[in-house]
Amino acid sequence: MRPTPLFVAVMALAFIPQDRVLDSGVLRFYQGGTEVGRETFRRTTRRLTTETVVPKLDTRLRYQIDFTSDGGFAAMEAIAYSLSGDSLIRRYTARADADSLRLMQAEAAGSERTWSAAGRPDAAIGTQSMAGVADLIARANRRDTTFSVWSPEQNATTDMSVTFSADTARVRAGPMLVLAPVDAAGRAISLSIPAGGVSAVRAGAETLEPLAGITRPAPDYSAAPDDPYIAEEVRVPVTPATSDPFELAGTLSLPIQGEPPYPAVVMITGSGSQDRDESLWPLVPAYRPFRQIAARLAAAGIAVLRLDDRATGASGGNAASATTPMLADDVRAELAWLRTRPEIDGDRLALVGHSEGGVIAPMVAADDPRLAAIVIMAGTSKPGSDVLRDQVLWPLSKAEGLTEGEREQVRTASLEAMAASMPDLNPWMRWFWDYDPLPTARRVTQPALILQGAWDRQVSAGQADTLAAAMRDAGNHDVELHVFPRLNHLFLVSLQDGSASEYAAIERVVIPDEVMDILANWLTRRLRPEGEM
Repeated sequence: MRPTPLFVAVMALAFIPQDRVLDSGVLRFYQGGTEVGRETFRRTTRRLTTETVVPKLDTRLRYQIDFTSDGGFAAMEAIAYSLSGDSLIRRYTARADADSLRLMQAEAAGSERTWSAAGRPDAAIGTQSMAGVADLIARANRRDTTFSVWSPEQNATTDMSVTFSADTARVRAGPMLVLAPVDAAGRAISLSIPAGGVSAVRAGAETLEPLAGITRPAPDYSAAPDDPYIAEEVRVPVTPATSDPFELAGTLSLPIQGEPPYPAVVMITGSGSQDRDESLWPLVPAYRPFRQIAARLAAAGIAVLRLDDRATGASGGNAASATTPMLADDVRAELAWLRTRPEIDGDRLALVGHSEGGVIAPMVAADDPRLAAIVIMAGTSKPGSDVLRDQVLWPLSKAEGLTEGEREQVRTASLEAMAASMPDLNPWMRWFWDYDPLPTARRVTQPALILQGAWDRQVSAGQADTLAAAMRDAGNHDVELHVFPRLNHLFLVSLQDGSASEYAAIERVVIPDEVMDILANWLTRRLRPEGEM
């Protein structure tokens, strides 16, 4: 009997490998004991799909990795969304074509570019995808294996080695080392990056509550009923030398006590795009240090101007191309604007800068003899390349789970990776990399207050001593320095060692009274009217 076409088709389907589920679940990301993100994943024989949500980065990342029938890499799609606006940021694809990759990147604005890269990787893993690392561990199947992995962020292929010791997998790629205990099937139970203080743990059978920080509360900069100031929403015009004019939006806090014209302080934020309160939502949701300082200074009769950075909050301007000197020009525009206000005494103005703001304050003061004083909170005193070196090496010295050999290997690879990144630095980072703050500090003649946390791991505490010494040696006789035990870079009491990985677990998120009193009393003395004792 001759088989019918339908019978032949059915039998053929029976011999086609079916796309079955190999693994699925949720990885919960922790930093300093606090959950900071999640990755949902599903791995079949032909495809790995993941969605990573990291509120503190305002990012939702979706990855899809397709595999050939023999498990090789076929294609990748990565889509990045903004959480706050639920909007597309960019879409990226990589598709294997013989011994090369065909690549495409499309931006939300509509621009698109295509290119190709030689070679065919074994896999592709995007930044923030711990499920991708876990998949490599599963593919290695308890055998030491080295994979060639395509990174869309680096636009290059790198080797990732997976080695096994007892029931722990070690995944290494350049400076990155991931430790992962595995189960009997060779599947990662959890993953940790010792040098970064980050871990990813599989969710169990429990029902997960919604991840905190997905929706950012609407900002409220109005004065509370018990605040000692009146809050006025303002817009400060900025006219850059090389770009179009724009306005910075902010809040001017005018004291309730005393009589105008008031002395005033301009607050200067740290690096990155910061709002006028220098908040760290959602990493440290209730942390609003500049609002706290504004209230404390208003109680002392001092007005405060605090502004959203360029292209942040309600401010205009372009942040992507801005360097620190350009941001210093923004501060100069803010001082000029304050000097037009009748409620403000233009000869009793001071700057309070935190982190990068502590670099900007001396830059502005050195060229503005009318400025009355500056306060530097955790400002640097050495080139950015050395600051970054400190930031890279300190966590490695404390990381647990590493052998001394691994520690040294990761240390060497981290420094090599940092040096290799130099050609690709953006304008801000390139300037920061080379800038030495000390020559500018030596030109500051105004009274200067330097505040520093002893457990600051982003700007090492010794830099405050170097900065003060440079100013004094250059002839500035009014330089005051205070280093506070147990305070970290945020001027909050550290839980363990001051590292950034513990920020999310800190519950008391107000700057201690001792710091606020020293700041307010020092400024009150330096900004009192001429001739007043």
